Amino acid sequence: MTTPLRVLIVDDERLFAELMRVALTNAPDIEVVDVVHDVATAVARAPGLRPAVVLSDYHLPDGTGGDVARALRRSAPDVAVLVLTGDPSTGVLADVARSGAVGHLTKARDLDDVVAAVRLAASGEILFAPSELQRLLLAPQAERQLDDPLTTRELEVLRLLAGGSSTAASSELLGISTATLRAHVQAILRKLGAHSRLEAVAEAARLGLITLETRPRETSPVRGSALARG
Repeated sequence: MTTPLRVLIVDDERLFAELMRVALTNAPDIEVVDVVHDVATAVARAPGLRPAVVLSDYHLPDGTGGDVARALRRSAPDVAVLVLTGDPSTGVLADVARSGAVGHLTKARDLDDVVAAVRLAASGEILFAPSELQRLLLAPQAERQLDDPLTTRELEVLRLLAGGSSTAASSELLGISTATLRAHVQAILRKLGAHSRLEAVAEAARLGLITLETRPRETSPVRGSALARG
């Protein structure tokens, strides 16, 4: 029997949190281990609960979903944090990208899309809409040099990540194994000082390593537009 994918939900709007709990619990391969409503409780409970994914609202009473990701990066680094919010402003996108979260979804998604995104988050894939990645690429870029420049192959991998390509698709396109691709990803993270693939893409954009010639795909790993709240 397959071990269920453990998920911790963090959202201060109780009805919306319950909606997420029901949607995820109905998936046969997912177990919701707890529902909490603030940053402090999420950070305190997550190490003991050992979730594979934390699905967190961005705006919380005592901080943000980015704060959850930053704190868990230290206390539970194997946990994937996926931020779900109704505020896809550039500032929020940039903060999520820098926090070490694996991605961001707006609350205009189908419930089925959120479930699919949780599964992808657990596998370490980037979850950012193409339009959001384009906005990050348009952000001002820092004037600094990397101490250890990326190799040509690492830049190829980075551009595929920015385009939303999955691990399997990227390895196939480059003609390398998934293990080799993951090794390249780890080298990219180390050189960029990033803690997730998403953060690496954002940092590369700020450094000018990715330009608007690197266009994200017209579709993202999860699709939909029916998940909304008032």
